[in-house]
Amino acid sequence: MSYQYDLADFKKFLNDKNASYRVDGLIFWQNRIPLPIDLFNRIFNESDLIVTDFVYQMTASAVVFNKKISFEKEIGIPITELPKSDLAKIRAPLENWLDGHLPANSIFERIAYESADLLGLEGFEFSSSRVAKALEHQGKKYSRLFIPSEIRVFFDKIPGCGMVGQDNTDMFGNIIADRYNIYRSGFSDALAIIFNALLEFRILCSGRGSYLPKLKVLTPELTDLDVRFGKTSDGSLWEPRYEDNHYVILNQDHPLLRNLSEIQLKALAEFLFFMGEYENVQFSDDNKKFMENLRQSISRALWIKND
Repeated sequence: MSYQYDLADFKKFLNDKNASYRVDGLIFWQNRIPLPIDLFNRIFNESDLIVTDFVYQMTASAVVFNKKISFEKEIGIPITELPKSDLAKIRAPLENWLDGHLPANSIFERIAYESADLLGLEGFEFSSSRVAKALEHQGKKYSRLFIPSEIRVFFDKIPGCGMVGQDNTDMFGNIIADRYNIYRSGFSDALAIIFNALLEFRILCSGRGSYLPKLKVLTPELTDLDVRFGKTSDGSLWEPRYEDNHYVILNQDHPLLRNLSEIQLKALAEFLFFMGEYENVQFSDDNKKFMENLRQSISRALWIKND
């Protein structure tokens, strides 16, 4: 089955892999583990940041396992304990060690760029300080780092790296949980499974040497009214704002907007502009709360219907 790189097709991809991965209302179910759909969507929408973290963790594991004797002698921590937060206490010696083993155009830097390219990361720029930061993560170890088979092909060309990713491959669940400041034990396994599948999905959609398409379904010149596209503070489809004059924000991540033609989107934008204007001029707290609840309820219902 062919897929397009977007949120809806990623959910289809997961469901095709395992029918128990499904959306039910505002919950994404990974087997019997429920994830809020807002969190699931956010992980996908911000996946460039998380996948960049993966590239640096993968690079960090490659250099320390390849340079095991030097690392353990000079830094004094067994590589089987990496990554480890104690390294933050000796950041200067760690960076000095990395500078000595990550020269320009080293095999580790080349693999980082190869992986970034394969995973569709546009504009990736290698940084040895990001490798140091990756090594300072506290959580599951590199034996549990998932390496997609397409990356494993050139990763395994580096001597000493065979032990990376040979265990439960659930390491990245902790990293994502830490990024979003959520309870690790409650979601970590589900997050790891979703992220590992996301890596496969990005490779499937990107194609060698190309970048993932960025969906651009919104244009700012829809109407002569002040309608702007961005993120709303509560995830609603629209939100009234005021800046010298009234304007309205349309949530660029709301799935309804992806399903509309430009004519339909213009009509919706004008309607929501005046809805927002009406909300903006309410002075009664009760009226304001009613309009806010109305906006949030309608937005959630439309999200469920169009997602």
